[in-house]
Formats: sequence, structure tokens, C-alpha cells
Amino acid sequence: MTQYEEKLSAFLDGELPEDEAREIEAALARDPVLQAELEALMAADAMAQEEFAAMLDEPAPASLAAVFRDAPEVVPANVTAPPTARGWLAAAAVVLALGIGGAGGYMTGLSQSAPVAAAPGWLVDIADYHRVYADQKRHLVEVGADEAEHIRTWLTASVGADVPTPDLTAHGLTFQGARLLVAAGKPVAQLMYTDADERVVALCLIQTDSPRDGFASQTIGAFDMVSWGGAGANFVIVGDEGRGDLQAIAQTAAEA
Repeated sequence: MTQYEEKLSAFLDGELPEDEAREIEAALARDPVLQAELEALMAADAMAQEEFAAMLDEPAPASLAAVFRDAPEVVPANVTAPPTARGWLAAAAVVLALGIGGAGGYMTGLSQSAPVAAAPGWLVDIADYHRVYADQKRHLVEVGADEAEHIRTWLTASVGADVPTPDLTAHGLTFQGARLLVAAGKPVAQLMYTDADERVVALCLIQTDSPRDGFASQTIGAFDMVSWGGAGANFVIVGDEGRGDLQAIAQTAAEA
């Protein structure tokens, strides 16, 4: 383990002091092994979030429901009044926590057997990636724009949805190349563009059987996003907060 690897989790969670975070960023720029370690941590974090989200969406097992149904009413010896609603909520929280632990195998089995959806949580992962890669210069992309045809075939095969490389020069953006990411436990294509000030705008897409309708804007961390769906994928344009032109860029990208 290098001196940096043990700090990667704190770096990913934004918990490092600014000087240490910049040191990690510099190390990532020159060390592809360390960069791969960071991407592995991101993938593991995404998988954990997806597992937890799936667990919350599933109905409780019959055995856990029985625990709630059959739980006796407990009144402390020095209290004559019946339990308050807050008391019941506290007790339920304890029982639920124990039940989740006991039902872990059940929930894990469900999440492993069910197809992974393109959940909204993938945008949080994209924001994390953008925070790391937008500051890169030499290592901004895995494959450069001079291999555009390879990028399209490689990412289309990897993601499972058609990956275009739209021309965004009308918005002052130059295509620089692409990366393959993992978000919400699924492969994601990330196309990188830069403007005249070398600010990075990324177009990302993830395969889904249920593309979202219309455009939606939101801000995650220091980045603005415009997302939409179509052609078997969900898409998002991400750039610095306050850019102001992301909606127009998204419209152009969607037309492609």
C-alpha cells in the first residue's frame, strides 16, 4: 500500500484538508495504479448505494413483519402511562435495524438476482467523477478524440446503448475524448469537452430500459447538471455551477 492509498476513501468522501486533497489529485495525475484504485473504490461505493436503495424498496420479509406484529407491549415499571408514539418509533427503529441485519442475505439475494436500474443516484456518482477528472490535464481522457470511431464502438459495446459523439462546437466546446466509468453498479460512457477557458463539460450516458421523460436540471456539489432520456439510455450534461449554457448544450446533444 502506498502512502496515498489509505487516504483515498477520505478523499472520495471529501473529508481531507484542502492541501492533502490537492496532493492526492497530483498523485492521481501521475500514477495510473492509484487512479485505478480510486475508480475501484468508486465502483464499490456505487454498488453499496445500489444495494441499500434496493433493500429499502423491497417489502420486509414475512419473518420481519411477524416481529413487528407479535412484539409485546412493554411499559417501564416506573411509568403508568402507555408508551408514546415516539417510544414506539424508537422501538421499531431498533427492531428494524436488527431485522435488516438478519435479513441481509435475503436482501442481497434479491438485489443480485434483479436487474440493476439506472437509478437517479447515478448522478451523484457522476458528480464525484467529474470533481476528480475535470481538474486533470494530461489524463483528462482514456481515449483521445482522434480515435472517435473507436470511442463509439468501444463505449457502445461496453455500455449496451448507442454512444454518439455529438458536435458541440456551436457552443464553443471541443471534443477531447472519452472515459468508461461505473455508476450505480453499471458502466457509463463519459465524453469530455473543453471550452476556450479549458473548463470541462462532460456528456455521460447509462443504459436503461426506462429512459426518463423530458429535461431536468439540478445542482450536485459544485456542478450543474441537465439530464434527459432517450434511445435506451439516460443522459446528463455536467459542468461548473453557474455556467448558464448547459440547457442549450443538452438540447444540441439530445438532437444528436
